[in-house]
Amino acid sequence: MAEAVGTVAVGALLRLMIYKFRGTFVSKKEVTEKINEIQQSVQLLQSQLSNNPQERQALNDRFGLQRDIKDIIYRFENVKENFSIAVASQGGSFSRFFKKLGCARLKDLREIYAEILEIENKIFLLGGVQEQMGRMIFVGERPSRANLSRETWFFQPEGFVGREEEIQVVRSYIINDPRCRVIGICGTGGSGKTALAQMLCSDAQVKNHFDVVAWVGMSEDFQPERVFRVLYQQLDPNRVSDMNAADLARRIYRIQQKRKCLIVLDDLWSSDAWRVLCVAFPSGETATGSKVLITSRFIQVVEAAEIVAGKRYIHKLRCLTQAEGCQLFMKRVFPDFEDRKIVEEVGNKMVNCCEALPLAILDFAGFMARKRTLEEWMEVHKNIQSFVNKSQQLGATLKSLALSYINLPHYLKQCFLYLGHSHEHSPIEAQKMYLLWLAEGLISVEDCGREEMLLNVAERYLEDLARRSMIEVHEEEVPTATRYDSCQLSQLMRRLCLMENQEQSFFKVVNFECGTEQVMGSSVSDRLSINLDKYEHKYCFQMEDAEKKKMRCLLISAKESQREVVWPHQLSGLVKFKYLRILEFMRISLQVTELILEGVEKLVHLRYLSFRDCTLPELPSSIGNLKLLYVLDLRVVNTMVIPDVLWKLKKLKHLYFPQSFKTRDASKLRLGGLTDLETVTNLKTNMCNTEDLFELHNLHYIGLNVPGSLEDIELIVKLMNTNSDVRLLRASLEVSEFDCYTEERLGALKQLLGCQSLIILCFGGHISRLPLHNEVSSNLVKIVLDGSELMEDPMPTLEKLPKLLVLVLGVDAFVGKTMACYAPGFIELRRLELLNLQYLEKWTVEEGAMIRLSTLTIVNCKKLKMLPKELLLSVLALQQVRVSGMCEEFKESIEIVKGDLPKMQHVPTITIED
Repeated sequence: MAEAVGTVAVGALLRLMIYKFRGTFVSKKEVTEKINEIQQSVQLLQSQLSNNPQERQALNDRFGLQRDIKDIIYRFENVKENFSIAVASQGGSFSRFFKKLGCARLKDLREIYAEILEIENKIFLLGGVQEQMGRMIFVGERPSRANLSRETWFFQPEGFVGREEEIQVVRSYIINDPRCRVIGICGTGGSGKTALAQMLCSDAQVKNHFDVVAWVGMSEDFQPERVFRVLYQQLDPNRVSDMNAADLARRIYRIQQKRKCLIVLDDLWSSDAWRVLCVAFPSGETATGSKVLITSRFIQVVEAAEIVAGKRYIHKLRCLTQAEGCQLFMKRVFPDFEDRKIVEEVGNKMVNCCEALPLAILDFAGFMARKRTLEEWMEVHKNIQSFVNKSQQLGATLKSLALSYINLPHYLKQCFLYLGHSHEHSPIEAQKMYLLWLAEGLISVEDCGREEMLLNVAERYLEDLARRSMIEVHEEEVPTATRYDSCQLSQLMRRLCLMENQEQSFFKVVNFECGTEQVMGSSVSDRLSINLDKYEHKYCFQMEDAEKKKMRCLLISAKESQREVVWPHQLSGLVKFKYLRILEFMRISLQVTELILEGVEKLVHLRYLSFRDCTLPELPSSIGNLKLLYVLDLRVVNTMVIPDVLWKLKKLKHLYFPQSFKTRDASKLRLGGLTDLETVTNLKTNMCNTEDLFELHNLHYIGLNVPGSLEDIELIVKLMNTNSDVRLLRASLEVSEFDCYTEERLGALKQLLGCQSLIILCFGGHISRLPLHNEVSSNLVKIVLDGSELMEDPMPTLEKLPKLLVLVLGVDAFVGKTMACYAPGFIELRRLELLNLQYLEKWTVEEGAMIRLSTLTIVNCKKLKMLPKELLLSVLALQQVRVSGMCEEFKESIEIVKGDLPKMQHVPTITIED
């Protein structure tokens, strides 16, 4: 076998040597053919990247193949891009093109061709090693999820605490709702789904309601015949049969027609498994009250479980409270010493570390149950986090959570690993994560539907992770380009993410908050996230040039309060990071360290460049050389000077302007030709050529700042009317200093308000009166009015807008004395702010209006004497009320209502400020 491998290698090297001496000319056609020739081999290698942890470790330990395969894939991507960049260059030879970019080694097509041959040679060598390796790495038993499944149900009272209310809710659907045929219990791994199902099956009311209860534990290694056999043995224990799966399913079906059965499918992993099993469950018309109880960590699995003529109920398991977590811990540990205070303190700290996850609590409790002396407990008390981590690595918690990760499709695994770069306890901005996935090529174009952006696909990926109970997502208060505002990993899931990152050398995270370098992840990785807080030159931070050359992602950050940081010399000279696809500076002062950006124009493979929350006085004009850039984020904290080079970035999809920027020589920026552009924010019409927007046919979301120009307003109205479908274009406008004292301006405003693409309008200027509600876009979700000086009450118009979520009436937006809201107005309104309405004296709210209002703010409306009592007592969704700068009579009226505590318990926060 070794001889075969050697022959392959020698053959490839001979071809390479022959090529070296064959002459000086290589055609574009030859390079293209060679790339196409090995494309399939590279794709095959990509499919061989192992997802099984044991198999992956064997590959790394014995052969190092995982790393070699990744290197080949990334190197092939880079050489293809070098070729495409060279072909796309205009004028001059390839040699001059690469010399201009500073790529001294890539002098012409011969060099590109030579590198392709080297990649082909490595593929041949890997093929020989894999053939020689055979299946030897698979010797021994692979871990199986079937080993973790529960064949039959048994009640473990020590693993159950609290949840009495949840039992009542689920039990009511099981017993009292005859049409509810499928009941699902969903939650993350180890959250207590099985324990709740066991409690229900042991409940006297449930047992008396059914003739028989059958339980089968599922696994991803789904075997239908095993499931049917286990169920049949419980439903008819007197019969032993060697029937096949189809016959068993028919028998189970008939038993449920004759007897009232509760069948529990515990830990169901896939919708496909249900589609196989559902043949054994009769429809609503033919069953005699039989029901199915499913537990799963994937909500979409239960959503797929439908029975004809029956309905479905899905119960999402809540987290344990701090007290319930401590109670569960105390039930499992019985130290011999009498001092229970130390036990309670350890329990409280541990519950915080484990986020009250029942499996983690039981795991740690088992770890502590072996500690019998007070000294041992005191040691744990001093360093609880270290011991919790140790117990989880030894126990079942992370193994259980890892099943969710292992069960992910390959593309979602990489998306999940990307979440590991975030700081602990910090929410992760959803849109930023989408763009990172996009820049890395993790979003598949094949998943795009008609009239859909890659961002929509990324949003579906994030939603899929949430529905698998792996992350928590938070929706945008006002959805613009995307639905979600942020996502967050639990502490335990973040540990799992970091553990998988380290095993796969996916991401390296470095910070200096402890005073010395702290590294999470592999010492060698293609992606680096570094936090420079408290970094000093004396600290050791190693990065070789070879590692810089392979780096694909570099995220550099500091805290908001610390913009001027010590810059590591290892990060100087960006040109050494020649194959970077992602470069992000976050909260870094770039005005005092100008050399940081030296060479950025030579990073020709960049897809993502961000200066978010940095200080950068002027954008380098050399940015125009980054021909492959998808994302450019210029949201700095200062006023930035932007040169007229953005029009050169033909691949740009997402452009974020700063809140304040200028142009050189007061010229307008050109955006024409950016036909791939999908998102633009903070675009100032007095700084950019507004007519260029008509060339942006793929524009999906645009945020515009219009400083009082009638001509610009008319152009924007024309643009939105050209793209009137809100599914294709969503627009947010901030109009300032636009006083409508003339009919021409009033007409322009009326046309603007009628544009269906308009979803957010912040308007500053005199209006006097609003159009009728049927003349205002029904797609508006947020309205901010400032200085509008409306004479008539605006509420009768605004309350009829069906999608309005946020309404802010600012300084003198309304100059009348009375304002009224009627039922069932403002059916979707979530936030209302009344600010500096100096003439408002009376506000009435009819019961049944604003039923979903959660946040109310009233500031400096000094003549308003009373807050509508109906608002406080009848709007049950109200969570927060804040008033400031109001008269004493108004504050007293709130105190009177607050005194009626039984009726005010639904409003947790009422803040009164002077």
